[in-house]
Amino acid sequence: MTPVLKPLLGIPGICSLALIANLQNTDAAAGMTKELAQEGEITERDKVIFAAYQTSGSAIITNYFSSGVAVFAFLGTSVIVPLAVILVFKFVGANILRVWLNFEERRNPTQGAQA
Repeated sequence: MTPVLKPLLGIPGICSLALIANLQNTDAAAGMTKELAQEGEITERDKVIFAAYQTSGSAIITNYFSSGVAVFAFLGTSVIVPLAVILVFKFVGANILRVWLNFEERRNPTQGAQA
């Protein structure tokens, strides 16, 4: 999954299982990410970007289909459109943080991801 996740989020493909888990359960994804960081599979920078992805719209499948059922009848669009918007903006938010980290790393090269 590295060829897919590197361009999309800038994180290694080993994060793919935690990425999928995040769609259903926030705690499982957080635990998997912590484990990856402790084992040295991902860097601090990767962890920060991945946390930005995870916290925006956490557990969207579970929350969307359990809470969203009440408003599906009032939606003027198909059910999948709001879900797609949430997914797109999870990637947008993580990439905004990624751009900011790149800017900070260029501005303060000695501090790196700790800034």
